[in-house]
Amino acid sequence: MLTEEKIVEINSKCPEDQGVFTEPWGIRCSIKEPVIYQRWLTGGMCGGGYHEDSYLRPFHNYESKPAFTALDLVLKELKPNITYLQYKEIERLIKEDDETDDTDYYGNTQDYEITYIILSELIKLLETF
Repeated sequence: MLTEEKIVEINSKCPEDQGVFTEPWGIRCSIKEPVIYQRWLTGGMCGGGYHEDSYLRPFHNYESKPAFTALDLVLKELKPNITYLQYKEIERLIKEDDETDDTDYYGNTQDYEITYIILSELIKLLETF
């Protein structure tokens, strides 16, 4: 099991928008327990403003999906000696979602992809290894 201290330590080592969180931003289903989470910008609309010549135009983030560092750090803590085939089983627990942040007054938006694993499901699977 992960203690609160370990979760804080893991989160401090994660890139922005990754970590172990309860009810993180952008997951549509209501999960009330900790998840291993990552979110990254994929695009959106920009250029909206208060000037007459302001107009929205799409933008895309062509960077590849980031490494799931939060998952790696959790696994290093809970079960550091897993095999490649066990890791492939863990990957099947990864759920995906997306969200759009459209809170900008001028219509600018940011689109995000999200991947996460419910921590209790991961622990349950790790116990079978």
